[in-house]
Amino acid sequence: MPGPSRRCLPLLALLISGCALQGVPSASGIPSLAAATVPPTPAATVAPTASPSPTPTPAPTATPDPSLMELEATSCPGGVVLDWSASTHPDFHHYIALRSPNAEIAPAYPPIAPAVDWGDTYETDPFVTSAVDASILPGPTSWNYRVIAYDVDGRVVSASAVRSGRISEVVDLGELTVSSTRDGNRLAWQPYAGSPSCFSFYRVVSGGSVLSVISDQDTASLETDALHPGTTYQLGVQAVRATTLGSFMVAQTATITYTVP
Repeated sequence: MPGPSRRCLPLLALLISGCALQGVPSASGIPSLAAATVPPTPAATVAPTASPSPTPTPAPTATPDPSLMELEATSCPGGVVLDWSASTHPDFHHYIALRSPNAEIAPAYPPIAPAVDWGDTYETDPFVTSAVDASILPGPTSWNYRVIAYDVDGRVVSASAVRSGRISEVVDLGELTVSSTRDGNRLAWQPYAGSPSCFSFYRVVSGGSVLSVISDQDTASLETDALHPGTTYQLGVQAVRATTLGSFMVAQTATITYTVP
């Protein structure tokens, strides 16, 4: 009869085999720790750098040609008014204006015929830039003008273009009337209705004397105490266009004889 130890051996073997069948948990059965996910660091945002605005280059200023001058000729009753731009030439010495029936006027001096210097425009101040021509009779002829600047030796340094003008008949200011007032005497006439470019002032004259000068073109009367009772006067009113280099009459009244009461 077998002893107790022999009976225990099959039981031990059974226990061992059961354990073997059950086995040790495999590594695959053990949950693994996932690596911690680190969020990516966002790249730094670089703001776009504004391109500097280009600095505008100023347009070059044209340098006036010192050899050129502007000229305007204004046709008026009794004369022509010439206005020109000042010469900027460093060798400037004097101006002279020339007149010709021809459209071309050579700037040389003495003038080349038929151009003439009528004698009223020689000027050494570069800023005196206005003159008149009242040296010929009114008529239908258009005359051509040119102003030239010369150096001290008479060489041309600047010249204007040629401009034309015509001298028309002197205008009538109507009848001059004179009446006595409490404070003196009142003279009345028709105002000059022509272009303001042809007017500078009224001149009220008594014989060879000037009683008054009036610069308002619309004025048509004068109150004066310069006329003495019992005295006879030769009175008249003239509208005048004047410049530094000369003047002329554009309109006038007839001269009247008046004895102050």
